[in-house]
Amino acid sequence: MNMLLAIDIGNTNVVIGIISEGIIIDQWRLTTSHTRTRDEFWVTTNLLAMNAGIKTEEIKEVIISSVVPPLTNQFYLMAKKYLNKEAIIVRHDLPLEIECLVDNPSELGADRICNIFAARDSYSLPQIVIDLGTATTFDIVDEKGRYLGGSIMPGIETASFNLVEKAAKLPKFHLAFTDSVIGKNTIQHLQAGVMWGAVDQIDGMVKRILSETNWKKCSVIATGGLAKLIARHSNSISDVDSELTLHGLWKIFRKLQRQSS
Repeated sequence: MNMLLAIDIGNTNVVIGIISEGIIIDQWRLTTSHTRTRDEFWVTTNLLAMNAGIKTEEIKEVIISSVVPPLTNQFYLMAKKYLNKEAIIVRHDLPLEIECLVDNPSELGADRICNIFAARDSYSLPQIVIDLGTATTFDIVDEKGRYLGGSIMPGIETASFNLVEKAAKLPKFHLAFTDSVIGKNTIQHLQAGVMWGAVDQIDGMVKRILSETNWKKCSVIATGGLAKLIARHSNSISDVDSELTLHGLWKIFRKLQRQSS
């Protein structure tokens, strides 16, 4: 079985997926660490693959999406040293036929390119793609499949962490929805404000995007670690795809493969 090693390097986590013919065989989530070396990443990847019954010699190609430049190089060198593969690195200038109507396409992160590419291929247009990660990002694709631009706001975990760090008397708290936005103690106050506030931010942004684009409706796809939780309480999210970025890596790999054959 020929397999693709797909690596999504984010600011908080690194997601490693093994994909064969578009099917995600297995995936693992590592904490992003700037101090780990290519050798350490390989030991972890190899051990996880062995535990899943996956033979690393069956990995025929490697593709990387990264928003952490130092780790891009570590994983690229890992693939070269241990798999003897030249990893594909997702960039804005790959021939993906995404028309970007923005000032500087090079500013678009690789994870967002993957999300846009996967969503455009899998969901009806026009669409808003929301990634709930370290940052919460909104990417807008019109009915012709063109990328119009987007928005970035602090991620839910990022905002809650910074709030507690900056306010001396506020305690750490678990991200969970309260039954009411009117909390009865400090923990409930924080949970209500952060979680229901995030839902209203997202629904409010979607409403504003629809107003600015004059769209009556569109697909609203959410991905990221908190996507399922937020979507249960959102009035605007139509689809949840927790593996959107990995699917995007596979679809990008296949497109480039077809172009080169």
